[in-house]
Amino acid sequence: MAGAAALASTVPLVPVVPQAVPGGVRSASAAPAGFVDEAVGTVAEATTVQYLFGGLTAVLGQSGTVRLIRGGELLATPALTLSGVCTTGFEDGLSGIAGQQLWGDLGWVFVYSTRVAPGANARNCVNRVSRFSINGDLIDPASEVVLLDQLDAAGGMHYGGDLEIGADGMLWVAVGDGGTDPRGDSGSDTGPIGANDAPQDLSLLNGKILRVDPSTGAPAPGNPYTGPGTASCRVRGNTAATPTTTCQEIWASGFRNPYRFAFDPDADGVRAFVHDVGQQGYEEVNDLVIGGNYGWPVREGPCAQGIAPPCARDARFLDPLTSYGAESGSYITGGAFVPSSAWPDAFDGAYVFVDGGSGSFWTRSPAGVVDYAAPFHTSAGVVDIAFVPQADGLWLYTVEFISGEVRRIGLRDQALPTSSEPLRYAPLTAARRVFDSRLAAAGAVPITGNTVRTVDLGIDGADLATTRAVLVNLTYVEPRQDGFLVAWAAGGARPATSNVNARRGEVAANAAVVPIDASGRIDVLTNADAHVVVDLLGRFEAAPGPVSAGRIVPVAPSRLADSRFPPGPGEAYTRRAAPPVDVVNVPALGRGGVPASGVSAVVLTVTAVADATAGGGAFGGGWVAASPGGAPLPPISTTNTDPGSDVRANLVIVPVGPDGSVDLHLFGVPHVIADVTGYVTDATAPAATAGRLRVFTSAFREVDTRERVPFERYERHDRRVLEPLSIPTGAAGVLQNLTIVDNGGPGFVTAFGTSVGSLTSSVNASAAGQVRAAGVLTALGSDGRLRYDAPMATDLVVDVTGWIEG
Repeated sequence: MAGAAALASTVPLVPVVPQAVPGGVRSASAAPAGFVDEAVGTVAEATTVQYLFGGLTAVLGQSGTVRLIRGGELLATPALTLSGVCTTGFEDGLSGIAGQQLWGDLGWVFVYSTRVAPGANARNCVNRVSRFSINGDLIDPASEVVLLDQLDAAGGMHYGGDLEIGADGMLWVAVGDGGTDPRGDSGSDTGPIGANDAPQDLSLLNGKILRVDPSTGAPAPGNPYTGPGTASCRVRGNTAATPTTTCQEIWASGFRNPYRFAFDPDADGVRAFVHDVGQQGYEEVNDLVIGGNYGWPVREGPCAQGIAPPCARDARFLDPLTSYGAESGSYITGGAFVPSSAWPDAFDGAYVFVDGGSGSFWTRSPAGVVDYAAPFHTSAGVVDIAFVPQADGLWLYTVEFISGEVRRIGLRDQALPTSSEPLRYAPLTAARRVFDSRLAAAGAVPITGNTVRTVDLGIDGADLATTRAVLVNLTYVEPRQDGFLVAWAAGGARPATSNVNARRGEVAANAAVVPIDASGRIDVLTNADAHVVVDLLGRFEAAPGPVSAGRIVPVAPSRLADSRFPPGPGEAYTRRAAPPVDVVNVPALGRGGVPASGVSAVVLTVTAVADATAGGGAFGGGWVAASPGGAPLPPISTTNTDPGSDVRANLVIVPVGPDGSVDLHLFGVPHVIADVTGYVTDATAPAATAGRLRVFTSAFREVDTRERVPFERYERHDRRVLEPLSIPTGAAGVLQNLTIVDNGGPGFVTAFGTSVGSLTSSVNASAAGQVRAAGVLTALGSDGRLRYDAPMATDLVVDVTGWIEG
């Protein structure tokens, strides 16, 4: 822990820079200019805040509790409460935590704690690093695996205690010098001059940064001390009787109390800064180097102990990157690298660090400059900070020990969206094309990039009076450069999100729910010269009370047909040739969660699979169109494929035919997949409010892994869990647009609500480096969350356009 009485330095040898906040009260100018500083909650005697994974952030309470934050909300029930925790001083108890995701909600949590150990030393307390299993919001206390133990702190202070998982996947551990030499052959740090030489003793783990295997606690491969004369020290203890063989767990040495350290998330490899709490002269920020020796107790800051600058450099030791005067009451605490593009340009590449005594938050520029006279923020008593990605931005979380206050500082990227009045869906019996820039009526020339084109949807009369939004299929045709297409209500503010993305020369289609103006029009914009096609699929009408027809009921995604497999008992579809197209007929009613009656339309993800080798011929540059079973070929397409092998998905709400089926018309595409995600009620269904749609005026970006919001890029087959900010409690489902960006190879992303998973896909990519978008209706899980599976490396963007009442 970092109580002021325990971490404070004593005799200043350099001019005092930190400006103390009187009485430890929060500064009146709490938030820096342009930033928001807001309370999240309170955790008694909070010691640490750390982002774990998958939208989870942990806050430790000194006495043994682990509390979790999800979606900016501090969960009421502790995820873990440890017994047998030693809390006889200011610095002990729970002091460090880190997380490593295994799959979805499952992972490991690592905890640094001070445990009661009778007879271990005069205080009967030692430090331990343990691994626990986490599933969702609960950490299993019975899953404890002890990785390091018997880390002595005979002096009752200087425990260190920070934990991090590095980019190398290893567990890194900061261990303090313990205040008193465990061997008893030097001294302690209680006087003006610190005399504990344990940090220079490579046979002890005190005063070191350690690097170990997170699964076993064994020394990690690549550590600097190996071979004859070395040994694993992870549980052998630090006492006078400890063998003198060098410890293989050590990465760096010579620290007094490395209370906090932080990794650079934007570094190509492992880059970390370590904070060392000073004795009498300096508080330090150090660059962590393999095998580095940082000088304690011989040196403090850039000078020998007790010597003020100017002083001679000692080549045996590494100087700090920056240091400041250790005034009585000053103690360096948390630090964090500012992730790229997270904050304004002035912070790019910067490092933020905090003094708990003065409350000063300083930034170190990439050039190494720190303006100690001008902290960018002030908040007394802060003992740790960490950047946390959330759907409304990347926030710097802070915790205070005495008050227990948990706060966050940042720039809110976007305001929570406002929803329309309740709406019901009115499908068109036959979808129709309302705009095609390739035709003479629309000019027969591509739309110029970054110009707005207004499209009249042809809605009039009584329909216009009740219609608030439309379901359209937007087709982006051969942009002259990589680009995007966005649509919104005519005359309104342009959204900050997009509906369709395409590489140069591609043809890409995507369905979108778009509000309209009072004249039944929408605006479209492409950032590159391109042709644009707009097809009208249905209308959303005002539904002020309970309604029978037009309610949208989300269901867990289920596969209705996959023409890559022959029709039969396991594949309930039929296929017939109708040159130049094939028609795949898919029964829909009574399957995949869709009732056998009371249904006017089904909500499908239709995936076109173009294989250049299928059927012995070349396919590509094709399309799939959806219609009611038995209806003629519609004048529109649902999804389009590139020439050659390609896989494309799109959302469609298609009326069912008289026999309860839908037809999928294939041109230049050998195979199609139909996954059902919901249905629309008809006039025979009972009247209710559940299933009415609320449309956002502008889409809300819930996920952008490029900005680590609210979780990281997928680097392997993984599942991420989202508690959407924009959706109220009790909603049944969401309409969302998923975009795959910079994928590592072919694959897909599946969106679903339940924790069981789904053997379906929502958006697909057929090669590396693509940008693919697809709309999808997704039922929320019983816990109000969404899951996203991806079996490939990729970035993912999720824009929510509306929600379904439950």
